[in-house]
Amino acid sequence: MFGFFKNKSKQVTGAQLAEEGLRQIAIAIRNNSISLQQGRVCEDIYAHADQPNGIPRLTYVMFSPTVQNQVVARCVILFDRTQGQKNIWQMDWAVHDNYRSQGFGSAVAAKSLMEFTNGMKGKLDRGYAIEAVVDQGNDASLKIARAVLGGEKVLPSKGANTKVHSFLKEFSA
Repeated sequence: MFGFFKNKSKQVTGAQLAEEGLRQIAIAIRNNSISLQQGRVCEDIYAHADQPNGIPRLTYVMFSPTVQNQVVARCVILFDRTQGQKNIWQMDWAVHDNYRSQGFGSAVAAKSLMEFTNGMKGKLDRGYAIEAVVDQGNDASLKIARAVLGGEKVLPSKGANTKVHSFLKEFSA
């Protein structure tokens, strides 16, 4: 992520990675480096599809209702792996500091999932699953993941003495 986490001795959290992703997409939009398409289901969601390192990724953003071109929230759905015969996609989200506790996190996650599932209709004949992994203690994201995905499992974190919460929701073809 452009040196943001370089030479930091402390382990980077999922929340920090998501916040850096929000910052990077806002810069790319401001610099006209990427193009956005308005959502087909939700008019206040905009999407950008790309394939970094050949891996499909959809990034969804919401803009401020009061500040022109201010990205307030983003959600990414990224292909992660195939498990059995089902494709598993990772989902994460972040909200700009000034817009937290106003419902934007829940909105961007739920609306992005609606856009994604609408776009996937008829494309994966074996179905697929969406997974979110949330660090223990990230109460806002835990609340969102429980509401949007469910299927919660608490697991030990890799390389740390903490736990993560894994949420998995399956979708049929």
